[in-house]
Amino acid sequence: MKKVLLSDLKNGMITAEDVISLDGQLVVPKGIALTENLIARIFSFDIFSIRVEDEILTTNLDIPAGSEMSYAQKVKSSPEFAVFQKDFKENVDRLEFAFNSLIEKNTEFDPTVILEETLKMINHRSSPTGIMDLMLNMQEYDDCTYAHSLNVAMICNIFAGWLHFSLKDRVLATACGLFHDIGKLKIPHEIISKPGKLTPAEFRIIKTHPLHSYKLISQFQLSDEIKNAALMHHERCDGSGYPYGFTFDKITRFAKLVAIADVYEAMTSNRSYREALCPFYVITHFENDGLLKYDPGFLLTFLENVVNTFLNQKVRLSNGIEGSIIYINPIALSKPTVQVGEKFIDLKLLDNVEITSII
Repeated sequence: MKKVLLSDLKNGMITAEDVISLDGQLVVPKGIALTENLIARIFSFDIFSIRVEDEILTTNLDIPAGSEMSYAQKVKSSPEFAVFQKDFKENVDRLEFAFNSLIEKNTEFDPTVILEETLKMINHRSSPTGIMDLMLNMQEYDDCTYAHSLNVAMICNIFAGWLHFSLKDRVLATACGLFHDIGKLKIPHEIISKPGKLTPAEFRIIKTHPLHSYKLISQFQLSDEIKNAALMHHERCDGSGYPYGFTFDKITRFAKLVAIADVYEAMTSNRSYREALCPFYVITHFENDGLLKYDPGFLLTFLENVVNTFLNQKVRLSNGIEGSIIYINPIALSKPTVQVGEKFIDLKLLDNVEITSII
């Protein structure tokens, strides 16, 4: 391993450690072979030197001639992703056993142990942005309450950090995300996994799951914040949520945080009735319909930080053109500027063109 100045980086050099920006964003994961685009990405973060392996990658990576690995492919081929994938599966299995034990027998459920294992998984990662990248590229689970709960817990942990919560409150936010949806296991499986649109009667049943969550975790010595986040994570600040139609002042701050993380994770993950949606579609959804429904300060902080994780990543537009995000518009977060060759496309000026996928 050696330290190399940015001016001396070459294609094929392999990162010996995660390249992290001054504000804690993952720029390039460990174990990735550098390309011209990745070197330009590092340069854009004002990083002056990085550590690389002694050898340069020269083997064929089964990449078609004239092309290079996408950012998603780089993430998935990294050693960190392999570790994350293993840890994630183990934690999902652990949650499934624990949650079902609670539902079926009300035994062998220790929320403290489950939370500790989740925090251990988070703390093994190098940066908040790294976790977001890893989660986005892990789509093995379709409409799985256990995987969803784990993902929301991790997002809540990161989100609380973006909001400058204390360490104690970050742990509390993680717990709120981890246990918020346990009541879904009380809903008939055929309704939870239904591939088509729910009937009004089925939706009424779905809307009972926050109450089930609250009752289940109220059996344990857990913070009221955790219980209330489970009860209120589908409440909306304008009173349009459920189960009680609470408005802004009656919804706890941890429930407001979980509400945003819950929707973002659900929309960017595979579901029985659709594939995962592009994060920029979700950001557009929040911009168009979110400032009244969610805490505006929380939502804007979340969107600003999430969208910045995609800076310099390659995307595909609705007109089929592919390019790299080079500028985030602070007043239209879902409409960044995309560079295509030597041309620049300002999506804010094009009403009929949007980002459809990150590649």
